[in-house]
Amino acid sequence: MATPKIVTVGGGTGHYTLLTGLRGLSARITAIVTMMDSGGSSGRLRDEYGLLPPGDFTRCLVALSEHPEALKELLGHRFRSGSLGGHTLRNLIFTAVQEITGSLPLTVERLHEIFSVKNRVLPVTMDHVDLVMHLENDRTIRGEASIDNLSDMLDAPVLSVYLDPEARAYPAALDAIADADLIILGPGDLYTSLVPNLLVKGVREAIAASRARAMFVCNLMTKPNETPGYTVEDFVGTIAMYLGEARLDAVLVNDVWPSEGLEEYASAGSEPVVTSPDKPLASDLLVPADLLFGGKLIRHDPQKLSAAIVSLARQRSWW
Repeated sequence: MATPKIVTVGGGTGHYTLLTGLRGLSARITAIVTMMDSGGSSGRLRDEYGLLPPGDFTRCLVALSEHPEALKELLGHRFRSGSLGGHTLRNLIFTAVQEITGSLPLTVERLHEIFSVKNRVLPVTMDHVDLVMHLENDRTIRGEASIDNLSDMLDAPVLSVYLDPEARAYPAALDAIADADLIILGPGDLYTSLVPNLLVKGVREAIAASRARAMFVCNLMTKPNETPGYTVEDFVGTIAMYLGEARLDAVLVNDVWPSEGLEEYASAGSEPVVTSPDKPLASDLLVPADLLFGGKLIRHDPQKLSAAIVSLARQRSWW
């Protein structure tokens, strides 16, 4: 059997978690990463040096790195104070390599060598754009960081999100999608980590034209500033809307919840993402599994997530 080719599409912590689990598979993995981050270290470097935001990109490099854990910990170190306060070493390395090469495509290739990554991490676009969210009450919020850092629940449902200006897909990312056996969307923040990739010109068309199967890994918890009260079906409906002609073949959802600890999340306006009895997904689309990491924080377990994906792919003869 040929080595399966897996393409992941996303950003943020969820993408890092997924890649951490997939890294040990006998598969060719290509991570396609959102490049719309405008806050924190990434936002500062973007503003000061005119770079594409490096945070999600370099985090995925660390997730797929063959370096020992001690070195990966060093690459992920975040400076606490001084002029470097808030920056991670991985982001500073990105900045240095970009200054040395003067070429973003060459920087992407060089960083794979520096981070010892045998698989691939690709930016979804090399264009400089802002993410804009439009609410049903006509309120507009510009910038990924502005959306992500909203302190309170949205005062109206999300009507749409778009990129300003429009962005063109990085050709290598489109090639990876065309050549994939499996495309995995998520987990990750719906409107700031997942949907932005589908807004880049050429991406959803490439997914629709690919022979690959497409899977969505649903989030565990809602976010009051982005997805308040969302069910599994709400997440899937939003992804489907932005996918356009492309169709999902499976939706992987967690079906095991802790007996305690949810109260703290509830007090912050966050609740488990569960299915709706009023508008259930088709049984052949919905794939429930225990995906929960043991501990106080509610997050995906990388190994459980990877095992569930492999099990589903083999059951359905996707490879």
